[in-house]
Amino acid sequence: MNCPLVPALYMTLSLLTMAECVLTISIYILERRLRKRTTSPFVYSLAVSIALLSAISFIFNAKLLYSCRNKRTIEWCVVLSIFLRYLHVVSCFCVTCLALYRYLYLCWPLHYLMLVTKRRCCYVTIACWTLPIALVAVPSAIDGQAPCADMRVAVSFYATYIALYISGALATFVAYLLVALEFRRKRHALALGSDVVRSDRLVKGRTERSALAVLALYAVLSLPHIIMLVVTRMSNSRASAVNLDSASLLNRVHLLLFLPFYAWANKLFRTALISRARKMYCRKYDADSLRLQKEGMNRMIVVRGKLSGMSLSPPCIRVV
Repeated sequence: MNCPLVPALYMTLSLLTMAECVLTISIYILERRLRKRTTSPFVYSLAVSIALLSAISFIFNAKLLYSCRNKRTIEWCVVLSIFLRYLHVVSCFCVTCLALYRYLYLCWPLHYLMLVTKRRCCYVTIACWTLPIALVAVPSAIDGQAPCADMRVAVSFYATYIALYISGALATFVAYLLVALEFRRKRHALALGSDVVRSDRLVKGRTERSALAVLALYAVLSLPHIIMLVVTRMSNSRASAVNLDSASLLNRVHLLLFLPFYAWANKLFRTALISRARKMYCRKYDADSLRLQKEGMNRMIVVRGKLSGMSLSPPCIRVV
């Protein structure tokens, strides 16, 4: 792909993703009911990891767009090869936690009440940020030196990244697949006898379709960049720049859809977002109407002043 085109696409996706993260964190902080939800640590962690990843990607691609050359330094090697993939794994694990929470909430509601607590969610969130340190620990133990120590990333690092990412994606895949199968079974078990049963079937069918959509997103958008890593890094073969850029861009689009599909899925968030947007619109509308009202009053005062300065006596009649 073209040198100016690819960085511009990455910068656009990064800006949109950062805007989503800021919006998500703002709504969760401002809305008390969302702030007190059990899964709020997962959402905060997902938004922060994606925002950091997008900010680094934006800075790097802005520099690349300016010079069209990537000067390999040890700092950029650590940031791009290690830290970005670390954040990828963290975000993948956070999505896995949200998927498992949804599975327990929808399919095992009684077990959900006993298993899922706010404190346990905080512990699991810390684990989501701690476990990906294996990206550095495992290659260091195998190769005897840390990745990027000699400006080179070994095969063991990519193997560890692929193993961690696939394990998180597979857990998410299985959780949503179980949700889809459970709701399909319940939907077919219901008999169309009343309006309540019909609406229940519609809700279950909608939940099943959303779970299948998540599976399709993972298969279409996230799997290609793993395949490209296996082809280029693990088998020492070469792929074209177009294929590499296309796979990476698809993965970034999936990253852009993380929050809308996983964190914005609950109705409470959408209600809070709509109410905040309405409040902002009404506040702007009230300010505009107040400004117009003041301008109208000022005009009336000016007109009255002009009328009061005129003589109200009838004009003189000249008699010839």
